[in-house]
Amino acid sequence: MLHARDGLHGIIPDVQGDHRLWFPQGAARIRLAILVPLDEDLMVRLNSIRRFHRLLTGRSVRPIPSLQSLSASERHRATLMLRAWDGAESGASRRDIAGVLFQTDFSGLSAAEWKSASERRQLARILAEARALVGGEYLTLLRGGQRQRR
Repeated sequence: MLHARDGLHGIIPDVQGDHRLWFPQGAARIRLAILVPLDEDLMVRLNSIRRFHRLLTGRSVRPIPSLQSLSASERHRATLMLRAWDGAESGASRRDIAGVLFQTDFSGLSAAEWKSASERRQLARILAEARALVGGEYLTLLRGGQRQRR
C-alpha cells in the first residue's frame, strides 16, 4: 500500500492483470462497496466484479474471457496510448512524447522537418485513440468489440 496526498493506493496481484485500488479516505475504516452503473455494459462489469470477489476471498479465479482479453499487439498499442496520454496531460511537448515513445531524439529537427515526420503523424493517431479510450471507449475493449480507428 502506498500513502499519497489523494489517499491510499494498493495493488492486488492477479496473473491475468493486477487490480489497482484507490481509497480516497486513506486508511480510515470503511465498508467497501462497488457502484455498478445499470447500462449496456452491466454483464461485463458483473463478470469483472465476480472475478475480483473470488480473488479477494481466496477462491479459484477463472481466466478473463477471451472476448475481453487483449492480444499482445493490442496491449502494446494500449500501453503506447496511455504513456502518450500521461505525457500530454502532464504538459510534455509532442516532440518530447514522441522521443520517449519512439526512442528517438526529435529536438534537433527544424519545425518543417518535425511537421513532415511520420512519427508526428503516428503520435497524433495514438493521442486521438487515447482520447477516445479515456473518454469511455475503453468499454468497447471490455465488450470484445473492435475499436474504430481514427
